[in-house]
Amino acid sequence: MTVHRESSNVTIGPVCASRRLHATGPDAVLAGSSRAAHPADRWNPGAAGTGYGEASAPDVDRVSERVNRYELRLGGLRMSLRGIPSRRWARLRLAARRLGRTRHGATVGRWERFVDKAPAGRSYAVYTPPGLRHGTAVPLVVVLHGCNQSAPDAAAGTEVNSYADRAGFVVVYPEQSTADNVRRCWNWFQPRHQSRGFGEPAAIARITERVLSGRGGQKIDPNRVHVMGLSAGGAMAGILAATYPDLYASVGIHSAPQFGAARSPMAALLAMKSGGPAPTRQGRLAHAAMGPRARVVPAIVIQGGADRTVWAGNGDSVVRQWLTTSRLAHGEGPGLDFARPDVASSHRAPGGLSYEVRRWNDSDGDPVVQYLLVPDLGHAWSGGAGAGSYTDSRGPSATRAMCEFFERTPMGGGGVVADPFVRSTFWRVRDWMTAAADMGRSGLGTVTNPDRTPG
Repeated sequence: MTVHRESSNVTIGPVCASRRLHATGPDAVLAGSSRAAHPADRWNPGAAGTGYGEASAPDVDRVSERVNRYELRLGGLRMSLRGIPSRRWARLRLAARRLGRTRHGATVGRWERFVDKAPAGRSYAVYTPPGLRHGTAVPLVVVLHGCNQSAPDAAAGTEVNSYADRAGFVVVYPEQSTADNVRRCWNWFQPRHQSRGFGEPAAIARITERVLSGRGGQKIDPNRVHVMGLSAGGAMAGILAATYPDLYASVGIHSAPQFGAARSPMAALLAMKSGGPAPTRQGRLAHAAMGPRARVVPAIVIQGGADRTVWAGNGDSVVRQWLTTSRLAHGEGPGLDFARPDVASSHRAPGGLSYEVRRWNDSDGDPVVQYLLVPDLGHAWSGGAGAGSYTDSRGPSATRAMCEFFERTPMGGGGVVADPFVRSTFWRVRDWMTAAADMGRSGLGTVTNPDRTPG
């Protein structure tokens, strides 16, 4: 496999102590709707705004000049610091480099684009925040855009990259092509894209595994790989959580139908309005799709009550479906009752919209399903930034809610990251047998960068 890449510098705004987050939502799951025209309010209105885009070459040069200037200032201390071990001096040098800023005080992350040349492969972008320690495993968040969106659009509206700068994780943005769907929707409503090892789930899983392999990039913690999406992207995220529970630790679903809600475009339109088939039935199907890898995949669901693309009833259906799936995967019997959440509270976002939070925990108190219902939210990413499409800044930050949920739900649960290299013989044998059965589960192929010729 040959990988060609081209790095571009992405300007990310200053970090705000209150973890201000905004998000974007795409249009429709199947058929797009008009863009939400809401003011670009912020999670913290008093904090400086953030921007997304490519830093110009002069900006990058200025960063280098400032870094050199700081190093020159430190250089005068070299004579008195000669006794300091090289590792200590390396840390001082790194600290000097971290002082580098662009003209607007923004740090520079790395935005790279790739194309997976495997059959049915997709293009994708990877964002790596600055300052990550080389060799240290960090989480990975997969973000799936909605209809009529692209990877840069999703990144601009959700501002997941800004959160990645603060929390320290890598973000990957798989991208649908117009050749596979003229509106760039993920084809969640077609049977061939609802199973493990086939179609778009396999393509996205392959992209995830390539980033997870860390070839030439940041080391990723395999126990902290999460997937999230809005609308069509949210529906595909749910499919990935059910078909690849051994790859994704938890899932975030925003304004999307439940697993397997439709098997044709017409059925998709009906499901988006009615909520789809009986959630208990779909929950059993999702559990069956997990096969021998079945486990509880924690899910956070966000739904707008004023959504007229994916109607409000879909949120309840998705929650009920995942409660059923988790109940079967855990073998807890009649627990996880939709009518009896462990936590229920009401709040008002800084942007003005009220919302309800419900959470269902397992017997150890770890979150299994969390549900945010925003009554006055339409088909838009709650708390999103105006720089992207399909966002509503008035709602609670979906990005913040999902990322904080992901922090609590690594593979293995309990808020403790499991050691991927310490396993009993039984589990090693089982994993080996499962891997053998899944040989080629996401196919083979070559990753190239369309913006750079080999060499």
